Amino acid sequence: MASGIYIAMTGAKAQQDALDVTSSNIANASTVGYKAERITFQKALAQAASQDSAFVAATTGATDERPGELIQTDNPLDLALVGDGWFSVDTPNGVRYTRAGNFRLDPAGTIVNADGHAARATGGGTIVVPAGAAQVAVGADGTVSVDGQLLGGLELSRFAPGDLGREGASLFVANTAPSAVAPGELEVVSGALEGSNFEIIRGMIDLVKVSRSYEALHRMIESYRQLDERTARSIGGPG
Repeated sequence: MASGIYIAMTGAKAQQDALDVTSSNIANASTVGYKAERITFQKALAQAASQDSAFVAATTGATDERPGELIQTDNPLDLALVGDGWFSVDTPNGVRYTRAGNFRLDPAGTIVNADGHAARATGGGTIVVPAGAAQVAVGADGTVSVDGQLLGGLELSRFAPGDLGREGASLFVANTAPSAVAPGELEVVSGALEGSNFEIIRGMIDLVKVSRSYEALHRMIESYRQLDERTARSIGGPG
């Protein structure tokens, strides 16, 4: 029975991983710029003792990069991207990339994101809005103007699928150098935010399915355990 209980255990572990991913997606269903994480299952331990045995493992880390719905806010520093690209922000751990464009001004006038990380200007550095500025405007190409005077442009980057690794809910770290964004390839929409691309209804359905599978596998494990105990008692009993 050992083979059967191990197969059930690997299945339960895979379902636990799927449950964690689904729960995280649901928790971030309203997070600005959130990209859902996808999970897949694959056979593992190909050198199992029996050719009839198939173990399973969950593979996480795949990011669904489809765009989320645009949400109108009319705040000029709320920015959404239309097209394949990312905003760049400076963090204590280096440059990170995001689709979450809920920017604001910090006390020094620097454009920062919701976590206080400074938005990178084209070519590096930051964009600082002078004190007393009446109007901040961001153009479709990411240029930032204050009271009609150009301050600079926001750094926009592109990556091939799979070149970014997830770091938190809305930040990504680059595995390769970014590609430049050609004129017209990417549009910055001021006064709007990109919502999460995760569908909450689908998530609730997935949560129920995964939970049921997880519970069924645990019942299977318990059945195997009880059968092993009965077998052990039978073998060890009086002849």
